[in-house]
Amino acid sequence: MFGPVQITSGGLEIREFQPQDADQVAAFVAADDRTALPPGSPPTVADVNGWLAGTVRRRLDGDGVLLAIADAASGEIVGSIGLRDIDWKAGRGEIGYGVLAGRRGQGHASTAARVVGRWALTDGGMRRIQLRARLANVASLRVAEKAGYQREGTLRMADWDGEKAHDMAVFSMVTTDVEPGDATR
Repeated sequence: MFGPVQITSGGLEIREFQPQDADQVAAFVAADDRTALPPGSPPTVADVNGWLAGTVRRRLDGDGVLLAIADAASGEIVGSIGLRDIDWKAGRGEIGYGVLAGRRGQGHASTAARVVGRWALTDGGMRRIQLRARLANVASLRVAEKAGYQREGTLRMADWDGEKAHDMAVFSMVTTDVEPGDATR
């Protein structure tokens, strides 16, 4: 089980989705713009409240965390980040993120990936956090590098988009890469 997550860094608040986020999440769903929401986001506006409750259950069950990336000043959700594919025995998980198209290029994804990775390796009890990105997704590759993840190699034909296979770069951050209490740097 993961403890509650609330990290402030670089003008962002990275925190659990909360009931008061229902209107913002519903607006994303209604506009069919899921770039700020994690995979598995609610399919309809009617499903938003149940989905928000499920994000807390996921954390409490130890299955991972789904976090909002919010502007610390306005509270506006600009993206999301999460840990999934948790293996408690191996002490590893995988990080994924998304940012609204109009808020990209401002360092939000790299800040969130850095601090959430460090939180997972210190307070979260993990030993290894992995990040994968398609080789063609240059922006995501840059995010991983800026966030301090080490590139380990290429997973050939490891992702399928429904039409063709894609090579994936694999990055990691491990406990020896961070100091205890290092989550907000």
